[in-house]
Amino acid sequence: MPMGKAELIGEMNRYRLVAVIRSKSSERALATVEAVAEGGVRFAEITLSVPGAVGVIETLSKRSDLVVGAGTVLSIEQARQAISSGAQFVVSPTLELSLIPICREAGIACISGAATPTEIITAQRAGADLVKIFPADCVGGPYFVRQMLGPLPDVRFMVSGGVSQDNVAEYVKLGVVGVVLGSASLDHQLSKGGHDGLVRYVRSLVKLVDEALGVSC
Repeated sequence: MPMGKAELIGEMNRYRLVAVIRSKSSERALATVEAVAEGGVRFAEITLSVPGAVGVIETLSKRSDLVVGAGTVLSIEQARQAISSGAQFVVSPTLELSLIPICREAGIACISGAATPTEIITAQRAGADLVKIFPADCVGGPYFVRQMLGPLPDVRFMVSGGVSQDNVAEYVKLGVVGVVLGSASLDHQLSKGGHDGLVRYVRSLVKLVDEALGVSC
């Protein structure tokens, strides 16, 4: 059974990492998900730019070891299509406030994109479950999040853009709920090292997250 919003956010807060899949084919997307899941990632965001994305989401929604969501959702029609295919969370790269009531009605998490203090507070006030800082590396990375947590301590963040082995632990220690592993880095690791190489890369990030959380490996 799909988990409720509160449970989903709680699980994401426990595991932190979210793999974004923006592959050039549905087969490549599924192969990437297989590796990241084996590596220990529990959340996968399939961008609607993936060919056959709705079918990929539908296939992955049947897995018990994975929570699948839809990314790059930019319209109400896309949100409804993603939800009907089994997406348990919907992510937009921009401030798409019209998606929030659609997700609320369906009982799934809505994650709105933002890149300024005004956009962040607007998303929170509209009822976004998480606010995604995107592109995080371009607006200041962990430094920007730290600055936003001063005046906006109650906002629950996701970060996307430039997450790496060098900063993932810092994001975790700042309390960022969702730390996105970008599609470009995942695809690079898959191309360079194949399935096993991507599994090793993901496991190294999972280890860094667990160490930052003080979880015994």
